[in-house]
Amino acid sequence: MVQPNMDRRTFVEALGALGALSIAGVSAGSPPSVAVAAESAFPPPRTGKPIEAKVDPKTGDVSVNEDVIVRSSGCVGCYQACGNRVKLDRKTGRVLGVGGNPYNPSGAVKPLAFDAPLEEAYRSMSYANGAGNITRGTICGRGNGTLDAVSQPERITTPLKRAGKRGEGKWKPIGWDQLLKEVTEGGKLFADIGEDREIEGFKAVHDTVTPINPEQPDLGPKSNQIIIWNTRADGRRQLNARFAQTFGTLNNFSHNSS
Repeated sequence: MVQPNMDRRTFVEALGALGALSIAGVSAGSPPSVAVAAESAFPPPRTGKPIEAKVDPKTGDVSVNEDVIVRSSGCVGCYQACGNRVKLDRKTGRVLGVGGNPYNPSGAVKPLAFDAPLEEAYRSMSYANGAGNITRGTICGRGNGTLDAVSQPERITTPLKRAGKRGEGKWKPIGWDQLLKEVTEGGKLFADIGEDREIEGFKAVHDTVTPINPEQPDLGPKSNQIIIWNTRADGRRQLNARFAQTFGTLNNFSHNSS
């Protein structure tokens, strides 16, 4: 219920806090009569996914849902790498969702001390803290969307090869063995759709002696035709750097290369 004398700013902050709690998976609490009746029970939700805990808004008592496991992790939705919480179903191990981490300075205006108990963390994400929503742990929409990388049924899980003219948007799935063979061997890879063009594979380009263009020696050898764009430093960047050095190309760029 909205207080009659509530100003606009307080009203907006209240709405923002409720939205954040929904994202984080922590219940803001029901009216006292409802909260007492279900304070220790976590029935399967009729819609949505199970919450991880409930906080009594008056007493601050915390009830944890034992069917949900919570693990601290780091978001890979962008290069900020904010701290997050990953919620899993205890029985199946399936990821239920992600939320902000109140211990992490990237997700909380006033992060909790690392030695603060979990009960305090849950209170910090509810109105029981008496401080509004400034201590909650949040994560952005993109961070919440990272869950689709492992659960979206329409995500790409196999190599795709062009099955029509460029720009037509026609693709067909191929196996990994075919992908590796075509990338390394090259050849007339699109003869099945009427293209007679010969495409060089990695083997043909792996030449550290023959110049790309004798009239422009600054371009270097043919191996420089391979250009590698790196991503985050989670192991892929190091692997790509080793491959570039072994292959003989100087064109190895990372996210912040200039």
